[in-house]
Amino acid sequence: MGQNQSSGTAIGAAVLAILCGMRYLSEAGTFVGQLAFLGPAPQYFAGTAWNGVLTATLFVGGVLLLLRRTLGRTLVVAGTALAMVATLLANGSARAYFFAEVDGEPLVTGEFVAFVLFVMTFAALVLSVIRPTSDWLEGRRRDDEEPSKQDRLPGW
Repeated sequence: MGQNQSSGTAIGAAVLAILCGMRYLSEAGTFVGQLAFLGPAPQYFAGTAWNGVLTATLFVGGVLLLLRRTLGRTLVVAGTALAMVATLLANGSARAYFFAEVDGEPLVTGEFVAFVLFVMTFAALVLSVIRPTSDWLEGRRRDDEEPSKQDRLPGW
């Protein structure tokens, strides 16, 4: 086999991280819109900052993970872990500081959609911390695996 089979976990984690980043980008955009049209409020500033940090962390982490950088894995783990903590612990009046609401309703209203987003975040976290992702980042191959064509060329 010329391809490292463990690359699927890293690529999956990166793609899921980027998709999660898109979700938090929509939250940040909603908070920015609320700041612009509804005026300044503490929850709008906090929500914009929180979701902006998650967006940047997950986007940059996903791209760096695709580029086989260990920092990308660290950023994906940090971003997904923080997103899960906020999802699980932000209840009641604190929820408005983490998740945008329009007319008193959150952007994600369906329980099924919320569950899918949580599972997607959890899957990105799990895929980024398992051993095959680590092996792929370090460029290791299994014992029975042949090197790729690029590894056989002189100077590579």
